[in-house]
Amino acid sequence: MCESEAQLIEDFTSSLGRKATPWDSVGLAREFYYLRGRADLVVVDARGMVIAIEGKLRRWRDALHQAYRNRCFADASYVLLPKDIAQSALRFRGAFERRGVGLCYCVDGAVHLLLDAVWEDPIQPWLRDAAHSSASGVASDTRNPYTGGEGLLR
Repeated sequence: MCESEAQLIEDFTSSLGRKATPWDSVGLAREFYYLRGRADLVVVDARGMVIAIEGKLRRWRDALHQAYRNRCFADASYVLLPKDIAQSALRFRGAFERRGVGLCYCVDGAVHLLLDAVWEDPIQPWLRDAAHSSASGVASDTRNPYTGGEGLLR
């Protein structure tokens, strides 16, 4: 079992790009900050889709809330948990399905999907563009609509 959320995310990111993962990762960004919070990880897949990942060691309900919030900018959003916690959380699959959030865990370099996320256009496409740029390593020139400022939305 992972000792920290950082280790959980690191195990997940090291598995990206392998055949045992559901996504072909092109880019990623750790801790993408936006007005409503912070996504632990943003992955851009080979199709250019933005995937948000929220990792927690135990508090899956908190991760579910955060992953649901991340749907404002992500094409799909997932909760990443240790295997035993993920299997326990699966008993509440309706809570994940109602929010369109997927559930996964990572073991031995392989990502296992217990529930797939709903894939749909986010309600804030400008924020999706900023997340995509951040994960692709491209500076975003998107203006912050809340402040009118020119700072990066990271």
